Amino acid sequence: MRLVQLTVPTGKRETILETLDEREIDYVVTDEIGSRAYTAVVYFPLPDAAVEPVLDELQEAGVDEDAYTVVVDAETVVSRRFQALREEYEEGDVGSDRISRQELQAEADDLTPSFPVYVVMTVISAVVATAGLLLDSPAVVVGSMVIAPLIGPALGASVGTVIDDEELFVESITYQILGVIVAIGAAAIFAVLVRSMNIVPPDLVLSSVGEISERLAPDLLSLAIALGAGVAGVVSI
Repeated sequence: MRLVQLTVPTGKRETILETLDEREIDYVVTDEIGSRAYTAVVYFPLPDAAVEPVLDELQEAGVDEDAYTVVVDAETVVSRRFQALREEYEEGDVGSDRISRQELQAEADDLTPSFPVYVVMTVISAVVATAGLLLDSPAVVVGSMVIAPLIGPALGASVGTVIDDEELFVESITYQILGVIVAIGAAAIFAVLVRSMNIVPPDLVLSSVGEISERLAPDLLSLAIALGAGVAGVVSI
């Protein structure tokens, strides 16, 4: 369940309230005195599946994207009209469990950290991953994946494609490209330091290390794992 808080543009109050009345949506209206561009603030509860179609309809009624709109979780709503609204939009299928396009965009934005944090976390994860490979330690390699911030931009690019958000898509792709460059550079520098300081045997054959050899020649099972992880990540948001 969601509670929507929406600022009503000047001249659109009656149109928006009529739209909510036609949908039989309960709402509360308060006057807005903080901005001349808006005359009121309307609050109304919605089932998860109803957020996107209702907001789209309100945009058609005159609420542009510059309007102040907040969607938050609601624990409980006690209302007969709300139960009827839930039955209308929630049919027990996968579609009723999806979040709105607007919420999906906000989720994707939150997945990507600020650029300095992104670079630092990428460098740390690359160094840890390189050490784990040289130590032939699956646990350390998996730990480096937990540290790595690359999943955020990857999912952001997917979301940007689905909802046709060019800015989010370009930003996510840029982050991924820079992340790969930074990770390779950090791993190479760390490997050179390890070799020059004789931390690992100088006659070490990389192909003899199990964790490295597995990644030099991935098989179809590795592809299945990658695809499964990607699908799980998308469904999770």
